Amino acid sequence: MKDPHDQLELAKPDLWGAAAVTAAFIALILGVLTGIAGILWILYVLVDIEDRARESSVEIGQYTNLIIMGIVAVAIGLLWFVGGFLLLAEKTTGRVLLILASGVGLIASIAQLFNSGFAYLFIPITVSLLILVLCVVPATGGEIAADESEPNPLAHGQDQY
Repeated sequence: MKDPHDQLELAKPDLWGAAAVTAAFIALILGVLTGIAGILWILYVLVDIEDRARESSVEIGQYTNLIIMGIVAVAIGLLWFVGGFLLLAEKTTGRVLLILASGVGLIASIAQLFNSGFAYLFIPITVSLLILVLCVVPATGGEIAADESEPNPLAHGQDQY
C-alpha cells in the first residue's frame, strides 16, 4: 500500500541551462544589433567625411578612430552571434568566443569612454559584463564539459579483434 503522505519529487531545474541559454540568447540578439550598429556607424562616418570633403580639405587621419570603432563593433557583433549559436549547441568554442568577444568589447568600451567620454557607453559595458559573467560561471561550463567527455562509441569496437 502506498503512503498517502509521499509526494512526487519535482525535477530540479538545470542551472547550467539557465546561465548558458541566457548568455546565448543575449549574445545572439545583441550580436545582430551590434553588427548593424557598427555598419551604420561606419557608413555615417564615411558620409560625414564625404560631406566635409566637399566643403574643405579633410584629413582622413582624424576619422580613423571612429572608423576603427565601427569595425570593432562589427567584429564583436559577429563573434557574439557565432558564439551564441555555438553555446546553444553546447560547444566549448561558443563559450570561449563569447568570453573573448565580451572581454574585447569591455576593454574597447572602457577605452572609448576614457578617450572620448561618450556617456552612452555604459550600455555596452554592462552588456559585455553580463555576457562575460554568464559565460564564466562554473555552471555554464559544467554541462559542456560533461557532454564532451562522453566516450566515442566507435572507439570501443576497435579494441576487439
